Amino acid sequence: MKDINSAPGSTSFSAFWNELCAYTRQGMAALRAMSWPMLLVCCLGLAFLITILPLAIMLFALVMLLKWASNGDDAGADEKVPGSQQSPQ
Repeated sequence: MKDINSAPGSTSFSAFWNELCAYTRQGMAALRAMSWPMLLVCCLGLAFLITILPLAIMLFALVMLLKWASNGDDAGADEKVPGSQQSPQ
Protein backbone atom coordinates (compact mmCIF):
# COMPACT_ATOMS: atom_id res chain seq x y z
CA MET A 1 0.00 0.00 0.00
CA LYS A 2 1.32 3.42 -0.95
CA ASP A 3 1.67 6.03 1.79
CA ILE A 4 -0.26 9.10 0.70
CA ASN A 5 0.84 11.15 3.69
CA SER A 6 4.48 12.05 3.25
CA ALA A 7 6.55 13.17 6.20
CA PRO A 8 6.40 16.91 6.82
CA GLY A 9 9.41 18.70 5.47
CA SER A 10 10.65 15.84 3.34
CA THR A 11 9.83 17.53 0.05
CA SER A 12 11.30 20.84 1.14
CA PHE A 13 14.48 19.10 2.34
CA SER A 14 14.75 17.23 -0.95
CA ALA A 15 14.35 20.49 -2.88
CA PHE A 16 16.91 22.18 -0.63
CA TRP A 17 19.38 19.33 -1.09
CA ASN A 18 18.93 19.35 -4.89
CA GLU A 19 19.52 23.10 -5.03
CA LEU A 20 22.55 22.82 -2.76
CA CYS A 21 24.05 20.14 -5.01
CA ALA A 22 23.35 22.27 -8.09
CA TYR A 23 25.05 25.30 -6.51
CA THR A 24 28.01 23.14 -5.54
CA ARG A 25 28.33 21.86 -9.12
CA GLN A 26 28.17 25.44 -10.43
CA GLY A 27 30.85 26.54 -7.96
CA MET A 28 33.13 23.66 -8.89
CA ALA A 29 32.68 24.45 -12.57
CA ALA A 30 33.55 28.11 -11.89
CA LEU A 31 36.67 27.07 -9.96
CA ARG A 32 37.77 24.78 -12.79
CA ALA A 33 37.34 27.61 -15.30
CA MET A 34 39.41 30.13 -13.27
CA SER A 35 43.05 30.87 -13.93
CA TRP A 36 45.54 30.40 -11.10
CA PRO A 37 45.98 34.13 -10.38
CA MET A 38 42.23 34.67 -10.29
CA LEU A 39 41.84 31.67 -7.98
CA LEU A 40 44.47 33.16 -5.67
CA VAL A 41 42.63 36.51 -5.59
CA CYS A 42 39.34 34.77 -4.80
CA CYS A 43 40.96 32.78 -1.99
CA LEU A 44 42.49 35.92 -0.49
CA GLY A 45 39.19 37.76 -0.75
CA LEU A 46 37.36 34.90 0.96
CA ALA A 47 40.00 34.80 3.71
CA PHE A 48 39.54 38.55 4.19
CA LEU A 49 35.78 38.20 4.47
CA ILE A 50 36.02 35.31 6.91
CA THR A 51 38.70 36.70 9.25
CA ILE A 52 39.53 40.39 9.01
CA LEU A 53 36.13 41.90 8.27
CA PRO A 54 34.33 40.39 11.30
CA LEU A 55 37.26 41.42 13.50
CA ALA A 56 37.05 45.01 12.26
CA ILE A 57 33.28 45.11 12.77
CA MET A 58 33.61 43.73 16.30
CA LEU A 59 36.34 46.21 17.23
CA PHE A 60 34.25 49.06 15.83
CA ALA A 61 31.25 47.93 17.86
CA LEU A 62 33.41 47.63 20.98
CA VAL A 63 34.85 51.14 20.56
CA MET A 64 31.38 52.59 19.98
CA LEU A 65 30.06 50.77 23.07
CA LEU A 66 32.92 52.11 25.19
CA LYS A 67 32.37 55.60 23.84
CA TRP A 68 28.67 55.37 24.61
CA ALA A 69 29.38 54.07 28.11
CA SER A 70 31.87 56.84 28.85
CA ASN A 71 29.43 59.53 27.71
CA GLY A 72 26.86 58.27 30.21
CA ASP A 73 28.97 59.45 33.16
CA ASP A 74 28.99 63.17 32.38
CA ALA A 75 25.66 63.51 30.60
CA GLY A 76 24.29 66.03 33.09
CA ALA A 77 27.46 68.08 33.57
CA ASP A 78 26.70 70.53 30.76
CA GLU A 79 23.09 71.19 31.70
CA LYS A 80 22.26 74.68 32.91
CA VAL A 81 20.59 75.09 36.26
CA PRO A 82 17.49 77.30 35.98
CA GLY A 83 17.86 80.63 37.73
CA SER A 84 21.64 80.69 37.62
CA GLN A 85 23.36 83.53 35.81
CA GLN A 86 26.62 83.32 33.97
CA SER A 87 29.10 86.08 34.50
CA PRO A 88 29.87 88.20 31.43
CA GLN A 89 33.21 87.49 29.88
